Amino acid sequence: MLKAMVGLFLEHAGERMERISSGLDAGEANEVEHGSHSLKSSAANVGAECVRGLAQEIEDLASRGTLDGVQGLHDRLREAVADAEARLRELQGLRQ
Repeated sequence: MLKAMVGLFLEHAGERMERISSGLDAGEANEVEHGSHSLKSSAANVGAECVRGLAQEIEDLASRGTLDGVQGLHDRLREAVADAEARLRELQGLRQ
């Protein structure tokens, strides 16, 4: 089960980040909220706590209709996702 969740996270994290980025670029808080909510949930499933926490912060701001401060969080989230992806790929390799 965990292997499947890790696979899903790795498969969809980029799409979810793109949704957040696109929403941020367009000034659409609703898109940012939905993208960050999806990413938060999948990150929680695989124990990527830094990703989960940052996505939660972004979701909270966007749900209030504001994108103030989101760009800085988004930059940190991008780095956290890349780190989580690398670590999860490494773990996948160890388990095969």
